[in-house]
Amino acid sequence: MQRVGGAAGDDPVVALVKNVAGRALQSPKVRVGMVLWAVGLFFMLLAPGLHTVTPEMKSTYEGMVVDAANMPEYHEAYAHYREAQAYADEAKVWFWRVREPYKTLVYERQPSADKWAAELARAERERENKMTEARAFVGLWSDFGLADVRGRFWGAFEKGKLFAQQQTFYHMIMRVLSARDEDVLSTVLNWVFVAVMNFTTGLLGALFYFCFSLVHMVFTYQPDPLSATAFVLLGFLGAASVVASYLFALYGMVASGVYVVGKVVVRDALEQERRQQQLRGAPQQR
Repeated sequence: MQRVGGAAGDDPVVALVKNVAGRALQSPKVRVGMVLWAVGLFFMLLAPGLHTVTPEMKSTYEGMVVDAANMPEYHEAYAHYREAQAYADEAKVWFWRVREPYKTLVYERQPSADKWAAELARAERERENKMTEARAFVGLWSDFGLADVRGRFWGAFEKGKLFAQQQTFYHMIMRVLSARDEDVLSTVLNWVFVAVMNFTTGLLGALFYFCFSLVHMVFTYQPDPLSATAFVLLGFLGAASVVASYLFALYGMVASGVYVVGKVVVRDALEQERRQQQLRGAPQQR
């Protein structure tokens, strides 16, 4: 029996997608965008460091990092600050500002905590200066610089995904508690739509957060203005390429799933209509 509407492979939706994709690939702007996308992915995922770090430089860098992390004055200031602040907090009961002797005790103890807080801030600045010297020693375009930017990006990326997962979970809980009388298909489609929107919002927010973090990170390596500008642009391009790839894959997966489910629903509806017509025609044939 010949199927109506042509061969099984003549799907109008697939043909439309192929037609649109073919026309898009012929556009110069789309080709430039794909080249930039490939460059961004390469920078964020595979690019090696342009500045060679010798084993001697690596050993010196690691020694500078260890020296910055193990500052005795920093740990001493931190321990004294914790102790002094805890001692002052013991007197901070309810409404201590209008209660004696707690008000007097706080005013007597808090200056010591403030003094150690200032000392701790000074030690933190000194420690950060040492870390800046260590980063400047190996250079922004070294493997250490690329590992730093990739670590910051993937940290922001995971936070964006976690935000999306939490918001989607809360939405599901609220929808279950609302106890709406809806069919399973509508519930699943609503959940998918909310999940897609949450992942889009979360990853775009993570992208903007990473951009601000990237600018701060670049300045800690003390590069020249040209290198800093190029690194920031490539870092943003790489982050945007990864986020776009993830979102496009997500959209494609959702669109494919909705399309398949839609075809199944339409096929079942047509099959049910055909059976009803056969049942209505059966008495007439008798």
